[in-house]
Amino acid sequence: MQKIWKIKKEINKKEKDRQQAIINILLENRRIKREEQKEFFSSIDPKILTLQDIGIKKTNISKVLKRLEEAKKQKQKIIIYGDYDADGINATAILWETLYQLKFDVMPFLPHREKQGYGLKPNGIDAVIAKFGKPDLLITVDNGIVAFEGADYCQKLGIDLIITDHHEAIPVSHKFPENKSLKKMPTCLACLHSTQTSGAGISFLLAKEIIAKFNHIEQEDFSFLIELATIGIIADLVPLLSASRSIVKKGLELLPKTKRPGLKSLFIESGIEAQEKFSTYHIGFVIAPRLNATGRLDDPIDSLRLLCIKDQQRAIKLALDLGLTNKNRQNLTQESVDQVIQKIKTEKSKEKIIITSSQDYNPGIIGLIAGKITENFYRPSIVIAQMGEYSKGSARSVSGINIIEFLRQIETNFVDLGGHEMAAGFTVLTAKLEEVQKKLEKLAAKQFSDKYLIPSIEVETELEFTDLTLDLNKEIEKFEPFGVGNPKPVFMTKGLVIDSIVPVGRDGKHYKFLLSGEKKKIFQQANKLPVQNDANIEAIYFNVPKFVKELQIGEEVDIAYQVDLNQWNGRQKLQLLIKDIKKD
Repeated sequence: MQKIWKIKKEINKKEKDRQQAIINILLENRRIKREEQKEFFSSIDPKILTLQDIGIKKTNISKVLKRLEEAKKQKQKIIIYGDYDADGINATAILWETLYQLKFDVMPFLPHREKQGYGLKPNGIDAVIAKFGKPDLLITVDNGIVAFEGADYCQKLGIDLIITDHHEAIPVSHKFPENKSLKKMPTCLACLHSTQTSGAGISFLLAKEIIAKFNHIEQEDFSFLIELATIGIIADLVPLLSASRSIVKKGLELLPKTKRPGLKSLFIESGIEAQEKFSTYHIGFVIAPRLNATGRLDDPIDSLRLLCIKDQQRAIKLALDLGLTNKNRQNLTQESVDQVIQKIKTEKSKEKIIITSSQDYNPGIIGLIAGKITENFYRPSIVIAQMGEYSKGSARSVSGINIIEFLRQIETNFVDLGGHEMAAGFTVLTAKLEEVQKKLEKLAAKQFSDKYLIPSIEVETELEFTDLTLDLNKEIEKFEPFGVGNPKPVFMTKGLVIDSIVPVGRDGKHYKFLLSGEKKKIFQQANKLPVQNDANIEAIYFNVPKFVKELQIGEEVDIAYQVDLNQWNGRQKLQLLIKDIKKD
C-alpha cells in the first residue's frame, strides 16, 4: 500500500543557516518552546524530581506517608499489587525493594493474566489473601484508577487501599450507562494518579518520598531504582517528555553499568552486554519483550525475581528461562498472525475495522496479534480470545481514531473495558460476541473516515543532500532519548541517484544503497572538497517491498529516512535508514 508523506514544516528557502533552521523545526514540531529548550536538552536530574512535579497533590502524598508510618509502627502486613507487564513488574520491584529494605512487612503480588486478569479485582484480592493472609494495607502500582469493584471489596474486608496509577481516569464529562456505577474515582485512602509518566515512574518518585521520610537506605543516589523506572517507562510507551525524559535519559546512562545480577544476566542472554551506550531500542525491543513474555504465557513472577535477585548463578538461569519463554512467545505469535492474515485477506480486507475471534488464540498474545494486523492492513483491529463463558478482547488503532472512545459507545455490552487512544482491552460474554462484532462494524462503517485508513509517514522537513553532515547528526543526537512524544526524526530528500544497490542478509530481504545528489557534487567541487570520497552516502532499507528489488543503478528516487551513525574501526560516517522510497 502506497504511503502518504506528510511534511510537518518546510525550511524557508531564505534561511542562511540551514542546520539551525532544521533544529528549530524539530523543536517546533515537538512543541518545545524557547523557554523550555534548556530543560529539554539538559533535563532535570531525576534525583531532585518529586511527585508534585507530575501533578500529584502534596496532601495525597502526606496521607500515604502517614499510613506507612502507622504500618511500620504496628508491624502491619503490606501488599504491593502490581501488573503482569514490564511497566507493572518494574513498578512492583521498585516499591517492594524500597519498603523491604526499610524493614516493612511487605510482599509483592502480580496477578496472573488468565486467572485474575488486569487490575485490582475481587478475585485478585482473594488470591492475595489465600497466599499471604489478609493484608492491613494494599498498594496498587500501574493499576487501580478504574478498579471500582476491587476498591469496594477492599473496603468491605477492612483493607486500607492506596492507588498509584498512570492510566486514564474516567473523564469528568463521561456519561455512564444507566446500569453502571456513577462514581468517577474508586474509594481509597489515597490516590497518587498522574498520566505524565508510567507506573514505574510514579513508583520511583514515591520511593524517593518514602526514603526521604524513613531515611535508612544506603543507595541514596537512587541509581538502582532509576534503572528499573527507565525500563518501565520505555516499555509502556509513555511520552518521553518532562519527568519521564529526565528519568530515561539518566537511566540509559546507568543501565550498561548496572550492578543488578538479573539485568546483567539478561543483557548477556539477549546479546547487548557489549554495548557501551543503550538506546530506547535496546530496552523497548530487546529487554522489555523478555520481561513481558512470562506474563503473556505464564506467571510473571519470574520476571520480578530476575529484577530483584542477588545471586548471580540463579540470575543466569532465570535470564535463560526468560529468553526461552520469549522465543516461544515469538513463534506462537507469528503462527497466529500468519493464520489471521491469511483469513483476513480473503474475508475482511475491505472492512473499516478488522475483528477476529477464536478459541485457539492465546489471551496473552492477542494484543501482539492485533498490533500486527493493524500494521499489515492499516485498520483498527480487535482480536478476541474465546475462553468459555467469557472472552477477552484486545484492540489496536491507527493515528486519528480514538479506539477507547469508539468502544465506549457500546460500553453496556462489555463486562469490563479499559485503555487509551491507541490501544484497549475488554471482557465480553462469549454469547454476545456476534452482536458486539456487528455493532462495532456498523459504527466503524459510519464513523471512520477513509483519510485515517491510508498509511502515512510523518516527515519533519525536506532536506537537501548537502544538509547531510556529521555535524547535523551531532545536533540530532542531542534530542535523545527518542520515543513517544519525541520520535527519532524522519526526513525526506528528493532526486537522489542510485549509484549502487545490493541485497544483504541471509534471505535478501534487506537492501543496501549508495545514493548521490548532483547538488552535492557541485557543492563539493565549488568548495574544493574530495568529490570521490563524499559524493554519495550509504543507506539501508530493511524488509523492502517488492518494487524496490526492481530499481536499477542510475535511477532517481525520493526517500524518507532517519539519519544514523555508522562506526567502524574508529571511523564515523553517516548512514541513512530508509523508511520508504518513491520512484522519481
